[in-house]
Amino acid sequence: MQRRQFLKGMGIIGASSMLPGAVNALASSAPTVVNIKQQFNQALAQHPELIGFANVDANFEPQPLTIEGRIPADLQGVFYRNGPGKYERGDIRYLHAFEGDGMLQRFEISDQKIVHRGQFINTPKFAKEQQAQQFVYSGPDTKIAHALPVTSADTVNTANTNIIAVGDDLWALWEAGSPTQIDRDTMQFTQQVNLGAGSKYDNSLQGLPFSAHPKVDPNGDIWNFGLHPSGQVVIYQLAANGKVKNVGLINSQYRGGMLHDFLITDKSVLIILPSLFVDKAIEGNFARTQYNSDIPMSVLVINKQSLKVTKRFELPAGFAFHYGNAWEEANGTIHFDASLYPNVDVLHKLANVMQGKMSQASVKAQTALFSLYIDGTYDMQTVGDSSEFPRVCDHLVGLKNQYLYHLSAKSSSLWSDTLSSLHIDSGATQHYHFGDDYLVEEHVSVCPKGVEGSGYLMGTALHVPTKRTCLNIFAANDLAAGPLARAWLPYHLPLGFHGNFMAS
Repeated sequence: MQRRQFLKGMGIIGASSMLPGAVNALASSAPTVVNIKQQFNQALAQHPELIGFANVDANFEPQPLTIEGRIPADLQGVFYRNGPGKYERGDIRYLHAFEGDGMLQRFEISDQKIVHRGQFINTPKFAKEQQAQQFVYSGPDTKIAHALPVTSADTVNTANTNIIAVGDDLWALWEAGSPTQIDRDTMQFTQQVNLGAGSKYDNSLQGLPFSAHPKVDPNGDIWNFGLHPSGQVVIYQLAANGKVKNVGLINSQYRGGMLHDFLITDKSVLIILPSLFVDKAIEGNFARTQYNSDIPMSVLVINKQSLKVTKRFELPAGFAFHYGNAWEEANGTIHFDASLYPNVDVLHKLANVMQGKMSQASVKAQTALFSLYIDGTYDMQTVGDSSEFPRVCDHLVGLKNQYLYHLSAKSSSLWSDTLSSLHIDSGATQHYHFGDDYLVEEHVSVCPKGVEGSGYLMGTALHVPTKRTCLNIFAANDLAAGPLARAWLPYHLPLGFHGNFMAS
């Protein structure tokens, strides 16, 4: 099947129309060059907590870590994390954290030892700019003088948001283009994945948006979506080895520009449309993404078999980067949670901190629990403390979960400083407060026995005073006791976004 036929059949004419709005803008807008590198460095001298947004110059070679405590015997494998690390070249610093080139962190855990290695993902964009020793492409918000033309989303694919295991490989994920295939052991770039290769879709899916938040069904299938600026949403169902099984297209009529996460149940896909719009009078793709409290947050319920919308719910206005889980009762009631913001200021905070604007840095979300009923009504309650980066046990994705793990902030901090868990039915909470001088990153659930409430939470935190990052391992049922083990790096890592543990 030819690409044009596939896109035309889905109501999208011309391959270039599948470029995300940011990429289309890069190809046509006149550059307005802004230099904020000096401004950031001056702020860093006054606010050392900005260190997590400082530029990384080179890869981190393999480094055995100093371990406090004892690593659980049943925890053997590799913990990968992904996030932006290359923010600067020459005198140019990116205006937004989402623009940085992806850097993969690898923590190999074996026989009471942990070895760290960090490596930039050598995407075509990174390789070209590394050779030139300067940025040669404009970013969504940062315009580069005399930038090279952008012919497809993958030309500027930074692979900077998430990392998952697919077959024997890793896929580094971005928002707007293809998955980037990485070798698990060497962490070397292999290729930008053509999702339709070897299937009836052939090259028709090449370069289409593939979000950074796929959901892995308990049967191993990988579900994901991709947003087109026209409001069309591509729905993907892949086998565990990455081979495409089914693809559909939903006309969401959404014009908010950003759609970061979604959910699945055992029967349905949930596309949750936040209360956003694009203000074209504002320069910069992220900067022009704005919040409108008059726009309801909508939920599209999509049947997994037909990939057709079966129900649409309208909820109070809101915005969420991340959702923890969803599940469905026999009577059709759907439950899900969100780290819900009252606006989209958090997106702009990630530009403020890149420019050293600390007074505008703190924004908090709160856990919201939703129930959607078959008669079109809903219930919503907000619970607990502030909430971000929610996770559940992997074997319960799309199924009923009791525990929700997330980060919190006890103070008005730049980043999170507390690891928390919520028992959804009882409302009971657990917390471990790292301290005000830590910047705590996403912690993932590792459940070797496949029993919810057992197992571990694992993640990193940056200790600002010593400029060092530590990897922490907690017992999931006793966060307040503190980490079972903590492994210290002799250096700090850039603050990242998402990761996953892959057992040996």
